[in-house]
Amino acid sequence: MRHCGNFSADEVYYLEENDIYTQRVLSIGFCPICKRPVAEFVEYNFAGGMNKVTLSGIHAQNLVFKLKDEIVYSAKEVNKRKLKSKPYGWKYGLNKDGKNGKSSQYACDFYGNTELIKKLG
Repeated sequence: MRHCGNFSADEVYYLEENDIYTQRVLSIGFCPICKRPVAEFVEYNFAGGMNKVTLSGIHAQNLVFKLKDEIVYSAKEVNKRKLKSKPYGWKYGLNKDGKNGKSSQYACDFYGNTELIKKLG
């Protein structure tokens, strides 16, 4: 995103498609220099043309309120879903002894996800 300088968006929302536009993305952030809210809305039409709107201040807030009902998901939600499936990132091993002398080895991550690797015995 660009306002007083280039910076990355704090939140990225993906909006539902309509009859005219596809790939609709709303990016929201705060300018690190002037501390004003900045919203950037990008959408593509089916002919390949791009419509890009960048607003700041109260106009950015009005754009976000206008488009909030069309939000399907956000980038943070997608990242959280990735982290809740299988062990992700740094992993550690966990050995558990069960009844009758049988033990199991698990791969665990620091997000609470575990996956059975193998059963011994």
